[in-house]
Parts: sequence; C-alpha cells; structure tokens
Amino acid sequence: MNRSIVKQVLLTFIGILILTAASDNVLRAMPPGEKSDETAKVAALKVDEEFNKAVRTKDRAALERVLADDLSWVARGDRLNKSQVIADVLSENLHFKALTHDNIQVKLFDNTAVVTGHSTSILEYKGKLFTAPRLFTSVYMNLNGQWQMVAHQVTDLDEKK
Repeated sequence: MNRSIVKQVLLTFIGILILTAASDNVLRAMPPGEKSDETAKVAALKVDEEFNKAVRTKDRAALERVLADDLSWVARGDRLNKSQVIADVLSENLHFKALTHDNIQVKLFDNTAVVTGHSTSILEYKGKLFTAPRLFTSVYMNLNGQWQMVAHQVTDLDEKK
C-alpha cells in the first residue's frame, strides 16, 4: 500500500479519536443541571411516544399509567378527564387512521415538560372525520418519579394555509 494513503488513514483515525475525546469532555464538562435537563426532556418524549403508541394499540394499561388522574384534555370542542379519554380511545369514539407528528419541541420547567408540535394525523372522533392539520400541546409532570400527561390541548389549523 502507498505510504501516503496509510498516512492519510492514520491521520483520519487519529482525528476521529481526538474529536470523540473532545466531545466526551464537553459532555463531562456540562453543568449537572444541563445534563439532567436533557435527560428529563428525553424521558418526557419517551412517555409521549408511549402515549401515542397506547392510543394506536388501545393499550388500557399504558393509558392508565401515562395519563395523570387529574388530566385536562381539550380537543375538538370537548374538555375531557382521564377516564373519558380512555373510554373514547377504547370505544372507537377516538380512532386514529394515521398518527403523524412533526416539529416537536420540548421545554422544561423544573418537574414539568411542555411538548408542542404539529400534527397531520387523520382521525375520526364521534363519527366525524378530522383531516385538517393541528397544533398540539401536551404537558407532562414528573409525579412520584414518573412522567405523566397532566394536560393536552389541540388547535385545528385552517386547511387552506
């Protein structure tokens, strides 16, 4: 093999090692609060995904675990509590034909995570089909060491925009 190729490969490898070590040091140097904030954001997003999966699969146990007892759910002209949301999901009153979210952001405030995003989900609610895009806000709190949804709000957007 040509020495210059070997030299380039070695230099590239050494460069990767240096960059990896440097990024590792940056994470270690990050203040503890920032590390825990990122961990909390990831945990809140994981619970949000668990909720979305539970809705798709009609998993009562997961819904019971993820939704807080004092849940406030506001969407499509209704304000529902935990048992009403679960009943809607399990009874087919709320049926997602497609569940698609994008532009998701998480803001953390102590033990509260506010998850916002854009939804192009297609759903049927109480026999009416909803295809318009929506903005949503889900609020999660870390209650007794477990992230739970305490509030959810949906705003329909004009389809023409």
